[in-house]
Amino acid sequence: MAKLGSTLHRFDSLTSTNDFARELAARGTEEGTIVIARRQTAGRGRQGRRWSSPEGSGLYLSVILRPALSPARSSIIALAAGVAVAETLALDYGLTPDIKWPNDVLSGGRKISGILVESAIEKDLLQYAILGIGVNLMQEEFPEEIRDSATSILIESGRRVAPEDFLKPLLERLERWYRACMSRPEEVRARWEELSSYGRGRRVRIMSGDERVEATTRGLHESGALIIELESGEVREIVSGEITLRPL
Repeated sequence: MAKLGSTLHRFDSLTSTNDFARELAARGTEEGTIVIARRQTAGRGRQGRRWSSPEGSGLYLSVILRPALSPARSSIIALAAGVAVAETLALDYGLTPDIKWPNDVLSGGRKISGILVESAIEKDLLQYAILGIGVNLMQEEFPEEIRDSATSILIESGRRVAPEDFLKPLLERLERWYRACMSRPEEVRARWEELSSYGRGRRVRIMSGDERVEATTRGLHESGALIIELESGEVREIVSGEITLRPL
């Protein structure tokens, strides 16, 4: 497996780093190739939501991965990326991050980083995965629709952090945790649960499609699904949905 970041494509502006990386991957570009843009004009997050990507204010990157994983096990990649981002925020910038299942990183209860994994699957085989990571670094304010739910390192700590300064320690941690996805996935899940207040023993409300359930979290399934226990005692595995914590 090639080292992450061994090949780097930099742009002043792209519609989406994930879109460009997917074009490269479809042409056979090697694993570990990274696409970075100073701004995105159509950046997106999970469920097609827009990701605010002003020029020079955040880190916007996508990584081409070709993991030896089945499609059913590939959600471990998003968990590993969340761990890498959270560790970088905590160890290098002194923040106290929280990983919100399935793929947001929070600081002070507000979103500071989003993770999006888009996969190409053929005949039940994972051809490649595009790991997109956005980290809010130097934003002082946000568009009105996300003003109350988003934050940045500058807002949380008063520090101005350039994208390149955040990239180096992030890649070191991402390398470690991505390798663990293949050889030690249980270590990834355990570390995720250590860093997340959503993983085990928390009362939550989950919106999934038209269904709303209230439950208690019981950790992660080996597939990356969130295990919940309903008030009736029924245990379920949730693979997607919008989760909020309920008062203790």
